[in-house]
Amino acid sequence: MKLIYNGGNRRLSRVVKRANEILLSSFYYIEIEKYLQQNYDEETSSIFIKELRSLNKRVSIKGFWNPIRREPLKSKNDYILINTAHLSKSHRTLLAQLIAEYLLILNQSEQLSRIIPFTDETNIPANFGSIAKNFM
Repeated sequence: MKLIYNGGNRRLSRVVKRANEILLSSFYYIEIEKYLQQNYDEETSSIFIKELRSLNKRVSIKGFWNPIRREPLKSKNDYILINTAHLSKSHRTLLAQLIAEYLLILNQSEQLSRIIPFTDETNIPANFGSIAKNFM
């Protein structure tokens, strides 16, 4: 699992670097598993974590400047677009959104959502992003 950013925006570079550190951290997955075990049984949680860790996809981060467009992040098939005109959010918020979008890209083949559905009620990607905020 890796996010790749080759642009010149320092703030975005720092957030992507920290996101990669978190995505490789075993402590992050322990926290995710704790969260999942609150809502699902232990077996389902373990299967989900195992599947999440097995997905090894590199996702590019592409920045663009558009002060009129209000949408700060948007995920495409294999990359995430970030509107650098709206990077006024905190590093923690940007990190949470970035990890949530990354999780949505990982789930494009719906391997993860077959185990635990990504519905609006559970909002798994946003919650995993919120967990990452604690590591910032």
